[in-house]
Amino acid sequence: MLHLAFGERALLADEMGLGKTIQAIAACALLHHLGKAQRVLVVTPASLKAEWEEQIKQFTTLGQRLIFGPRSARAACYADPNPPFFTIVNYEQVVSDSLDLNEHLRPDIVILDEAQRIKNWATKTAQAVKRLQSRYAFVLTGTPIENRIDELYSIVDFLDSSLLGPLFRFNREFYRLDERGRPESYQNLSALRERIRPVLLRRRKHHVETELPDRTDRNLFVKLTRPMQAEYDYYKQQASQ
Repeated sequence: MLHLAFGERALLADEMGLGKTIQAIAACALLHHLGKAQRVLVVTPASLKAEWEEQIKQFTTLGQRLIFGPRSARAACYADPNPPFFTIVNYEQVVSDSLDLNEHLRPDIVILDEAQRIKNWATKTAQAVKRLQSRYAFVLTGTPIENRIDELYSIVDFLDSSLLGPLFRFNREFYRLDERGRPESYQNLSALRERIRPVLLRRRKHHVETELPDRTDRNLFVKLTRPMQAEYDYYKQQASQ
């Protein structure tokens, strides 16, 4: 959480299950408490918007709004002079709404959830997301690299375009090219790791297992309906014969 809040523009690449969403929410709440943030834009896959709403309600008293509907309705939400603290959109909406978000919502913090969605720097989604403007940027992904190291380049480029320089220089420095100029392997990976160290935090479960709460198991018993009970009794009788 502190890595995000005080790193200002940071990549949290913790393994799945370590609570990246909660850490980002806590960082936002801390910056709000310190008077440094009044508006947060959460960009997430559409399937996770409701989960963000649930987590925000569970761990804070800060307001939130899920953005739905046609572009005119979305634009009206962005232009609200008193928006809730969290505004939650999906990546597809940002493709057409990025300029409206900058002009009207003007977020202090932009959170990218499942940020591997911008791993390909040439896509419309990546280009639209990189037009978003904010002082703070929190990038969350458990898989900063899935296939190629230039995926990491695209993600880090959103945080700080000067950190890894232009793409051609990055490719020349960290790819080993064949005689035709095509990538055949990697090189200087320790230098790459050192270059991104200021913005990247990645932990696996075994790194922080002593800090995790004990496992909690809950058994919920649901009464069978009459048809279900009859079917259960039938198979129970068959099994006993």
